[in-house]
Amino acid sequence: MKGQPHLTKRGNVYQWRRLIHRQSTRIAHIRLSLRTTDFRIAVMLSRKITAESDSIMDQVNAKEMTAEDARKWLSRVVQVEHEKIEQLQLLRRVDSLSPADDARHDAAMAAAWKHVAETALNDPGHSISDDLIKSNVELIRRDLASEARRRIICRDYRDLTGHEGTIAALDYAKIANLWISGKRAAWERHPDALHAIEEVADTLAKNVTSFLEVSEPPSPKAENPAPVEDTGLDPSITAVVERMNAIKREDGIEEKTLRQYQSFASLFTLLTGIQKVSEIRQSHVTSFRSAVYQIPKSWGKSPKDSTASREQIMAKAATLPAEKVGLSVGTINRHLEHLGQIAEWADGEGIAVDRRLNPGKLKRKETVRARDKRDAFSEEQLVTLFDSPVWKGSYSERFQTRSGPKIYRNGIFWCPLIGAVTGARREEIAGLAPSDIIDVDGIMCFSIEDSEIRRVKNLSSVRLVPIHSSLINLGFLEHVAKARSSKKRYLFPDLSQQSKGNLGRKVGRRMRDIVDETLGLDGAKLTFHSLRHYVQNALENCEVDEGIVRDLVGHEGKDTHERVYRKASPMAKLRDAIELLRGFPE
Repeated sequence: MKGQPHLTKRGNVYQWRRLIHRQSTRIAHIRLSLRTTDFRIAVMLSRKITAESDSIMDQVNAKEMTAEDARKWLSRVVQVEHEKIEQLQLLRRVDSLSPADDARHDAAMAAAWKHVAETALNDPGHSISDDLIKSNVELIRRDLASEARRRIICRDYRDLTGHEGTIAALDYAKIANLWISGKRAAWERHPDALHAIEEVADTLAKNVTSFLEVSEPPSPKAENPAPVEDTGLDPSITAVVERMNAIKREDGIEEKTLRQYQSFASLFTLLTGIQKVSEIRQSHVTSFRSAVYQIPKSWGKSPKDSTASREQIMAKAATLPAEKVGLSVGTINRHLEHLGQIAEWADGEGIAVDRRLNPGKLKRKETVRARDKRDAFSEEQLVTLFDSPVWKGSYSERFQTRSGPKIYRNGIFWCPLIGAVTGARREEIAGLAPSDIIDVDGIMCFSIEDSEIRRVKNLSSVRLVPIHSSLINLGFLEHVAKARSSKKRYLFPDLSQQSKGNLGRKVGRRMRDIVDETLGLDGAKLTFHSLRHYVQNALENCEVDEGIVRDLVGHEGKDTHERVYRKASPMAKLRDAIELLRGFPE
């Protein structure tokens, strides 16, 4: 191609190729797929590989990957992947809750590796209709693009071939291509690979069953240890999480997410007895997943849980009814995701991590759609809710849900009202500061963004939401003016619980009390978050444009075009949409 002598194109995918003279008159033809359809990326890769190849041409006989090395590498990749698949299948014989679902996930993974092997690395996958396959393809591509995966591939190749020194870009491209081909081959043939190990499976099944029943987890020394690597860093799970959270905190990740990592680390160590990331094996992850189906759903909500032993937790679970035991599929999957991230972080720090560790393979398919997990308030229920003494007259600010002569316009009063006419998240409302109430084009708005006292969930959560006229009529702007004149840090200082790092927890608990007292059993599945679902449903029922709804509630666009090119909705249209919502109380 013009200006790029070694860059060619085969179909839509770019390639790098070069003719080199070797020994006497012999010519070698090197051709590599760059696995991209993006010309800019292809140019950068071509320049890098060309520069690398120029520097090693004088030593090509000594440095190039030989045919024997290539065969050994490919064979090793296939062998290791076969072993991982076989072990996973064996464990499933005693642990699987849905064999049919496991088979569906395996078929999707095989299809994903085939797609990655046959297309460019950054192919958007528009031709894939199956969401599970598309999700697996995206996971594989993110993994292949990571620096952690590059280091692992290079390390494994060096261990196998004895190659010393830095692996050049040219050789790495070959190694990675072979690695992908080996993965594909292993997955496409793995059912046949299991036929000859039925007796081994029966033996392992018995061992795994007894392992899951013991109260004390086995010593990690019973398994093949990961190679020891002295990094000078503490390899304990809690220490890795602490270092990872420090960086994530600088990147603006909300504290709620960071606490979830810490909570997972404590729970994993408690249930498995494993202290160090380097000691974790796939069987420990399987044991952990089995154990969390047996612990109370409320684990972690009581201060006593932090000091309880495994036996005490299981004993408590044994006294509870079945519906109160076992974490949800969503929570378990989140724990497995956290473990994968922690292991990847540790590997990036140079801590030895078992190469066969793959927590994501144990994730379960959700049996309930996300929109069905929590109920939305109906308009009639909100009329009943806002007829509570909190909004009609309370006995005192401490006993705000008891009938009395005075209305206390504090956080408990304002937050549910704001939620019902904005759809904002609990922490977004509870963390409002006086400076977050601003005038935009003559329209008073809530400015929801990162601040010293509150984090937003993601970039899409940063937004402006017009203030509903019902709030203005109830005196909300006067409340803001009073907070400003008093130089208050928070609009709702009565909700502050900074020692616990969660501004919305108090209003969440009080909301639970109010719902129980006003709606009884009909409100059992309703929470503060149900106000958000109500607003979304109400706006959709009013046929408000989807883009405007997303701008109001802080959801990301449904595709790249909307996320990148769509401009924010005009403030006047946002105000008109908000005013379609019913104001409370009446």
